[in-house]
Amino acid sequence: MKKILVLLTLFSIIISSCTSLRVKKSIENLKTSTQTESPQNQFEGNYSLSISFGEPYGDIDVSLKIFYEGPTLSSTISYFNGEENIPVIVNSIELFEGAIFINLVDNQAGNVEMEVYFDDENSISGFYAGQFEFKGERIK
Repeated sequence: MKKILVLLTLFSIIISSCTSLRVKKSIENLKTSTQTESPQNQFEGNYSLSISFGEPYGDIDVSLKIFYEGPTLSSTISYFNGEENIPVIVNSIELFEGAIFINLVDNQAGNVEMEVYFDDENSISGFYAGQFEFKGERIK
């Protein structure tokens, strides 16, 4: 009887130590896979998009650059007015649940928000001022 009890105890110790090793290995694999895929790489890039405003403005070509300055998400935006690229003032940028919200100054409308959604690694879509839909692509 004592032999059976000792064997069961030994067997139980072996199983529990193997389980803890398996859990530790799973945690190490999870850390490695999440460290390799940096969330910063998902958003950073230069994007070209076109926003259709209707008459009298028509389609406006926009360049959007999203980048990190240290831990802070930043962006620059400019649009082509037919003659030159005009920079747009960016007040703030916020990442929320996989989308980026950019508060900027529109010369015609004042402060507006641009919602940017990442469809895949090379394309974006979203809304300008909540009503003008756009699609774009990563150019760099």
